[in-house]
Amino acid sequence: MYGSKYLFLNYITIYIMKARIEDGKIIKYSVIPNSFKSGSKLIAGGGRNLSTEKLEEYGFYDVVVPTYDPVTQVIYNLHFDNAYVSPTPDDANATREVFTYDVKAKTISETVAELKTKRKEELKKLAYDKLQPTDWYVVRKAELSTAIPSDIVTERADIRSNVITKEGEIDALTTKASILKYDINF
Repeated sequence: MYGSKYLFLNYITIYIMKARIEDGKIIKYSVIPNSFKSGSKLIAGGGRNLSTEKLEEYGFYDVVVPTYDPVTQVIYNLHFDNAYVSPTPDDANATREVFTYDVKAKTISETVAELKTKRKEELKKLAYDKLQPTDWYVVRKAELSTAIPSDIVTERADIRSNVITKEGEIDALTTKASILKYDINF
């Protein structure tokens, strides 16, 4: 739509952004402008309806975001790549011109011990949130000696047991990445 591409994968729409170099800087476009300059020439009206080939003649190329792990990596340095490997059914080594990013490891300033402590705090907050809806049974038991239903007792015991298990699993982790990626949910 409007001079840019859309891909439909499993009912998910992925929008492909375009970029071009203007005055020595890379400018990204989520929508191609209807009118724009190309050198000293003004392209007035209809810019959004141009074919991919025509857009590339005017310097608009796809922005390709490489696969990366946002927990442990960052993308940076958007740049033009005139030989980006983009396999086709007919040519596994086909290349095309795109803008793409470099990927590098995140700098994680916390120590392994600090990250473990942080994850355990998140785990305890999760357990608190799961216990909180049934806390009134415990208060009622303390104030009025009214029995807590057995299913509630079991549910609360399971929550506490899960916390103990998960804390042990967190303690067994040895790398920053494994701690950051550890799923505390239960």
